[in-house]
Amino acid sequence: MVEQKVENLCVSGSNPLLGTVMIIKLSSLKVIDNSGAKWSKCIKVIGKSLVGNAGDLILVTLSNFVNRKKVKKRTVYLGLIAGVKAWVCRNDGSFFKFFSNKVLLFNRQYKYLGTRIYGAISKEVKFKTNMQTEKKHFHKIFSYTSLIV
Repeated sequence: MVEQKVENLCVSGSNPLLGTVMIIKLSSLKVIDNSGAKWSKCIKVIGKSLVGNAGDLILVTLSNFVNRKKVKKRTVYLGLIAGVKAWVCRNDGSFFKFFSNKVLLFNRQYKYLGTRIYGAISKEVKFKTNMQTEKKHFHKIFSYTSLIV
């Protein structure tokens, strides 16, 4: 009986705690690496969907950054969503959310711009990257982070 209740809670339409909108166009995201950027803004979600979740690629531009680093003004970067502010339900029935929307920066050749990741990233990032070109580049990220939630 408890398992049936948990399964019913994981459906986003039946639970008001679960948000249906994650990352859309013009969403603000916190950059959690040491590439030099602090905040970024989503330009487009790459893929078939208009909504991005943890593990999806997006196009971002920088809204706040530190000079003398690897990133530059008026440049479009690839971003990998590392965590979302909305409630996420896993198959085991657990719920979690982050305090802010988080992103990691890459250049157009899928090269990671940072050397360190501050804070935790979501486990869904590891399993969501399913294209072969993305897979080999994104497994390197997990050695940079200290915590995977």
